[in-house]
Amino acid sequence: MQTAHNQMLHAETMASIGKMAAVVAHEINNPLSGILTYAKLLRRWLDQGETGGKHRQDTEQCLDLVARESRRCGDLVKNLLTFSRSGPMNPTPTDLHMVIDQLVRLVQPKLDMTGIQLQLDLSADLPPLSCDAAQMEQVLLALVSNAIDAMPRGGNLWLDTRLLADREEIEIQVRDDGSGIPPDILARIFEPFMTTKESGQGVGLGLAISHSIVERHRGTISVQSELGRGTTFTIRLPLNGHDAELAGVAASDARKGGRP
Repeated sequence: MQTAHNQMLHAETMASIGKMAAVVAHEINNPLSGILTYAKLLRRWLDQGETGGKHRQDTEQCLDLVARESRRCGDLVKNLLTFSRSGPMNPTPTDLHMVIDQLVRLVQPKLDMTGIQLQLDLSADLPPLSCDAAQMEQVLLALVSNAIDAMPRGGNLWLDTRLLADREEIEIQVRDDGSGIPPDILARIFEPFMTTKESGQGVGLGLAISHSIVERHRGTISVQSELGRGTTFTIRLPLNGHDAELAGVAASDARKGGRP
């Protein structure tokens, strides 16, 4: 029985690795193909002495595209490293509402462009939270970005915080009235590479990374969704003993020297 169980676990692991390799290869191959095409075009123009004059604008556009596609590859690698927990944490006492304020300023232009109304309900008695502020902003940005993508023709987005005094936790909710998530995807929404987006629009790591970050903060993240009605993500982060726990995680990461 144990041998059969081990074989099943090995098969599942290999299947996950195979899926990851296929997705990463596909997502990196696309921008690399573009970079190679632009490089060949630039080489031809250089050989013909046509990078200036009428071809100057085309040359600049090619270079911009090379830079953009290179960033795509870099972003994918960065997300994979984040998901593998290789980056050290920097826990500090953080005003969560300041993190949210920075996030709002970041996404407001896109909210305006898509006609999405953002409504904030932030608890006035929220104490400082010991967390890695940059990573927490990354989590909230992923949730808000998903909500925006679910409302291409506009809608409503709510971001709420409250103190659960009886549980000694802080709760954060990100809600939208967008398209919702299909049930078959909802059940696996936090798995790596789970995405409904088209190729080149994301590889499905955002929510997996968010789940990983929240777990490193000793918290939980859950989701409820209904097709045509919207989606709600709920994050709960503990208060008691948080500094000691996070300090231990940070020290462990530092000892690893940034290696997974």
